[in-house]
Amino acid sequence: MAPKRTRDGENKPSESRPEPAVKKRKGFSVGPANLPDGTYRRKTQKIKSDLIQKAKVKKAYAKIKAQELATNAPKPMFTTAEEESGDKAEPASLELHPDRVAMMNEPELSPEPAPAPRERRPRNMDGKRKERKAKPSAFSKEIEIAEKRKQAAEARQREREAKQKEREAMARAKRPDQFGKRRLGRESNVLLSRVQRMVGQT
Repeated sequence: MAPKRTRDGENKPSESRPEPAVKKRKGFSVGPANLPDGTYRRKTQKIKSDLIQKAKVKKAYAKIKAQELATNAPKPMFTTAEEESGDKAEPASLELHPDRVAMMNEPELSPEPAPAPRERRPRNMDGKRKERKAKPSAFSKEIEIAEKRKQAAEARQREREAKQKEREAMARAKRPDQFGKRRLGRESNVLLSRVQRMVGQT
C-alpha cells in the first residue's frame, strides 16, 4: 500500500515525533576477543561468568535490603500515646519516674569489700621457690629407644675392635722367636685377656 498523502501544511508523522536512537549497551569483555578455543579462552569465560554471578547476587542483596528497610522502618524510642494516635506531640515533662525517685531516696549501701590479695605461693624451708618439674617430652620414648640403639651399636663396635686386637695379638704371639720356638707366654696372655673379656660379657 502507498503511504498516506499529507496536506500541504502538515508535517509528516515521522517528522513530528522523532524517536530517539536507542544505544545498545555493549557488554563487558574479559581478555582479548580473538583467543583461540583452549585453556586461556575457557579461563577468561569462567572469570566473566563469575563476575556476572557476583553482580547478580549483589543486586539481589541490595533489592532485598531495600525492601527490609522499607518494611522495618525504625520507630523513635520515646513516643507518647498521643504521637502514636497521630495527635500533635507535647513537649516531654521534666518529672522523674517514681522508681527513680525511690532509688534516690534510699540510703547508700556500703561499698563492696575489696577482693582479698592473692596469696603468694609457699616457699621451701630454705626460702626458695619450688622448682617446676620439667615437662615430659612428647618424644621421650623415641629418644630413649634411639639412645638404647646407639649404646648397643657402640658396644658392638667395641667388641669388634677388641676381637680384632686379640686376633692381631695372637698372630704376633704365634710367630716363632729367633730360634724357631713358640712364645707360649705371649700366647697365654692373649688367651687370658680373651677369657676375661668373655667372662665380663656374661
